[in-house]
Amino acid sequence: MLSRRLRQCLFILVHWIVNILVAVYNVYYRFRDKKYIAQGDEVTKSDIKLVLEHVPKVTKKLKHLVIQTDRDQHTYSDLARMVIWSLLAGITYVSFYDISGHLKKNEEQLFLEVEKKKKGIPGCIKWQRKPDLNGYTNGLRAHTIVINIFTHEDGLPKVAHCIQQIAEEKVKCTRESSEFTAQELDYVLKLMYPSIPDPDLVLYTGPWCCTHGFLPWQIRLTEFVQLSLNNSVNIDNYLGALYRYNKCDQRFGK
Repeated sequence: MLSRRLRQCLFILVHWIVNILVAVYNVYYRFRDKKYIAQGDEVTKSDIKLVLEHVPKVTKKLKHLVIQTDRDQHTYSDLARMVIWSLLAGITYVSFYDISGHLKKNEEQLFLEVEKKKKGIPGCIKWQRKPDLNGYTNGLRAHTIVINIFTHEDGLPKVAHCIQQIAEEKVKCTRESSEFTAQELDYVLKLMYPSIPDPDLVLYTGPWCCTHGFLPWQIRLTEFVQLSLNNSVNIDNYLGALYRYNKCDQRFGK
């Protein structure tokens, strides 16, 4: 009987401690968010200094970064700042996975926001759907970052469309048998998708880690890292996510 009462007391104590820790955590992030709101939504000299100071310490090469976006939670300014930080960090490809579908329909607004924040920062930003940007700064080759925007329709629905294209023989493939092969599907996928490497890192916000149907055949080796619990975006949690990625040990099935 005593043992049962002891267990109940311990359970209540642990529950009470967890509630206190969660409350402290939420209060801390509220104050921190207010601090960043007070600083504004611009890419500041402090942001640039922090990126240039900390990125050399991230020894794990990050080539393709994906950011899960939801226009109900993230502003164009949030997304534009992450593009600029990634440009400074030397990341070559940045893709936005648009959960709501709103961003892809309004890509021009994001483009204008990025261009506004980029002023004075060296490098070039190429948009996959805007090939007129040439990737040069003052006649010299500069670091170039390539931007893509994907939605749910670019995942399984596009795979189904590729299979339909093969079945209807609308795409010329070298056939070695009467059965469809993985090589044929891979060939058609390469025709329909931009030539970019598989994602190294996906950043998401909020309490739940979910792929939302993002390009399932390309994320077998991708790390998912939480940017923030409350959907906030700032330079501290961005750099913190890069450090967490740097500590990931990919065993490749070993």
